[in-house]
Amino acid sequence: MLSDDSKLAVELVELERSRLGNELHDGVIPLLFVASSTVTNLRDKLALEGQQAALSPSQIGVRSGLDQVAQWLDEAMQASRRLLTETYPPDLDHCDWQVAADETLLRLFPEWTDRVSWDLDPKFNIASQPVACAVYRIVLEAIRNACQHGEATEVVVSGRSSEKAFEVAICDNGIGFEPSQVPSNHFGIRAMHCRAELISGTLRIDSEVGGPTTVVLVVPVAD
Repeated sequence: MLSDDSKLAVELVELERSRLGNELHDGVIPLLFVASSTVTNLRDKLALEGQQAALSPSQIGVRSGLDQVAQWLDEAMQASRRLLTETYPPDLDHCDWQVAADETLLRLFPEWTDRVSWDLDPKFNIASQPVACAVYRIVLEAIRNACQHGEATEVVVSGRSSEKAFEVAICDNGIGFEPSQVPSNHFGIRAMHCRAELISGTLRIDSEVGGPTTVVLVVPVAD
């Protein structure tokens, strides 16, 4: 059973993520939009001048530079929107964590949805909202690692319950890695371990170069 301190810790983590999401939504994304619009207008103005008269070599260089800047800004906008979606806490008061994870995958990484299959026992249930939120975050991070870094074409998320604990496993057929060689700045795996600890769970990662990889989260069930 989660202690009050553990529940508070989970809530504070999600509150901080929500605050960062607000900063992205109200600060970073509007600035990127204005910058992108300005660059696009300048680029279009040069293009119009080029239709009316031949551009000088320096103008051609400027137009080429604006094309590159416009592309970078577009990529930054897309990355910010993905991060915004990831940052906001899921609405688990109105939907199951697995449904929320499915919806997030579809919004952020539609090309991965066909790679992921679910094998949850009908009796598998997470009653606690803080635990469900942590499981949601861990599962999404494991799927992202599998598809993005592990180049997996198949990811299976399974869930099983017993009287004493429930277990969630994320198994993929990717290229794998050596867990002991993961750089200290790989925050995704560190975050998964931290979230498991917050809900009094244990996280195990079994992998080797060449694959496969299995991430297992075990959380004790409240007495």
